[in-house]
Amino acid sequence: MDNTMPTIIGASWSSYTRTICMALIHLGVSFKLQHAYPHSKLAYAHHPFGRIPTLIHGTHHVFETMAIREYIDTVFSSNLTPKDLETRIKMAQWISVLNDYVFHYVVEDVCRRRLLSEAAGKSQDEITKLLVRPIKRAKPIMAELEAMAPDDGDYLCGQQLTWADLFVYPALAVIFALPEASIFIEIAPKLSMWARKFEKRKEAIETFKGTIADDRNAMAKL
Repeated sequence: MDNTMPTIIGASWSSYTRTICMALIHLGVSFKLQHAYPHSKLAYAHHPFGRIPTLIHGTHHVFETMAIREYIDTVFSSNLTPKDLETRIKMAQWISVLNDYVFHYVVEDVCRRRLLSEAAGKSQDEITKLLVRPIKRAKPIMAELEAMAPDDGDYLCGQQLTWADLFVYPALAVIFALPEASIFIEIAPKLSMWARKFEKRKEAIETFKGTIADDRNAMAKL
């Protein structure tokens, strides 16, 4: 194995960047985070569509989070991927639902829209009206995600930490950091409780700085 320290091209506030950073922390792999905004010159230098994150390790430049996950499993450790088929399938389903539905309809349509509206100087009333339809679309998505969640336990898939936890937690951390959190907590109380437990883990604590939740906490203290 190449002993070069990997570099992650990404941003602390990026859910997918946080997923990869948390994985490396959990696996005990030292790495460097080189900050880059999506569609910046640095992002385009390592990703044909200017997205983040990208992992650089020796001569390997791996873009797209699922490809990075495969690289980490193969090169560093596969401990985040369950060995038994049933748990592995459950993990894959969580990740697929997160990528295809939660990220699009909740993180992008609700959370990102709120953040962009705030940055544009829109009033709270304007933002509330703007989010009515996106929230209506997001509610059933969160309800289905809640239905997938275990009734108790520290992990989403069985008795071990998996990639599912590391993909889902950063997205929930964004969702539950914004004013609309109460709407989604009411719909997904099990996931809210799970996220509150997960945020106390080393992987979450060490990647908290620079996240949307961190920034909003700082703003609240001003």
